[in-house]
Amino acid sequence: MLRRISTCSLCLWVVMGTLSAYSDEVPRLTFAQLVDSIKANLEVTQKIQSYNGKEVEIQGFIIPAGPPDLSFFLLSRVSAIGNYCCELSTGQDETVYVYMAKGVQLFYDPLRVYKVRGRFEAGVHTDPANGVSLFRLRQAHVEEAVGAKIMKLEDTPASAR
Repeated sequence: MLRRISTCSLCLWVVMGTLSAYSDEVPRLTFAQLVDSIKANLEVTQKIQSYNGKEVEIQGFIIPAGPPDLSFFLLSRVSAIGNYCCELSTGQDETVYVYMAKGVQLFYDPLRVYKVRGRFEAGVHTDPANGVSLFRLRQAHVEEAVGAKIMKLEDTPASAR
């Protein structure tokens, strides 16, 4: 009988651990949310500010903008290549400054989409080395966003389908 109770307790513990892991899911922000959050005078909405200091995930393209070790880079809605051939240049509203966690190595492909997780900051900030930003991720970790959709099908002209 004691063995059966121990087994049931173990099963309950595993189920509760699994449920709590899902409840701690990291919020995912999109570039559309970031753009929509900008008000006059480069202020951001309270909703986006509510994520300040919290871990979030944002998907986008890596654009090297600092040291060769990529300890700092820009995360953008479009790739650096897309900015020159197909898209209008992105501004601060569609760029997130990313500061990698110490000791993390990053290798990237400019045409791949990445998931970047880190501590979010919103609001105007001037970094002496990198300039003015509206959105930042600190202590960031990066992984490839396998299967990420970079273009909505309804935004694609019918002739391109």
